[in-house]
Amino acid sequence: MNELWKIGEVAELTGLTIRTLRYYDQIKLFSPSEHTESGHRLYTKEDLIRLQPILSMKQMGMPLEDIHHLTSNKPEQTAADVLKTQIQRVKQNIQAQQTLLKELEGALRITQSNQMMTIQELTRLMEAMKLSKEKYFTKEQLERIREHYDTLDSDTLSAAQQRFENLISRIRIEIQKSTSPNDGYVQQLAAEWNEMINTFSKNDPALRQQAEQFHAENPGNNLQFGMDVEVYRFIMEVLEDS
Repeated sequence: MNELWKIGEVAELTGLTIRTLRYYDQIKLFSPSEHTESGHRLYTKEDLIRLQPILSMKQMGMPLEDIHHLTSNKPEQTAADVLKTQIQRVKQNIQAQQTLLKELEGALRITQSNQMMTIQELTRLMEAMKLSKEKYFTKEQLERIREHYDTLDSDTLSAAQQRFENLISRIRIEIQKSTSPNDGYVQQLAAEWNEMINTFSKNDPALRQQAEQFHAENPGNNLQFGMDVEVYRFIMEVLEDS
């Protein structure tokens, strides 16, 4: 029988996060060949070999959708078709980044001259920044997120952020204490985290998956509010054991 690796062990071996591996499984890009009786993922040596070209293409900047087409050998789309699509997307990303750079340089000039930015200039800057986010979220999803936050006052938003950061602090304490993922208190904390994430995503599985992809591919971003790889891996382990 082949040696088997748990998801946390594969994360350590590859440098990926558990969040990323779970997401790859959800979209059927890279799934384990085995599972325990309780449903936990187990990866074989052959699975790790399959992962290598996926990681190489991802490092090249190829979108997961295109990687999926290439690795699944779908006859309706050739490698040349995928590469042409990738080239077009790269050109679009370059254009979006150039627009963002132009607006940021304009904002810097205004700041250096001690002038106040007008509403129109600020709007153009925000629109350019939004283009970079659309790599992960559709315009409709971004609009729903904006509308959700527009319904909340600053005090409510601040309270929600403080609650989330406090929750992460409590989880981090349990990690430092080496508390078992099977511990009832830890499972309660993980369930509270899961509830808060579902509230943000409005129980939309697609939005949650795309948010997970965003955080998986952008570790340390300023939207994580204290989350890091260690905390996320621990929470995922707890949720899998619960």
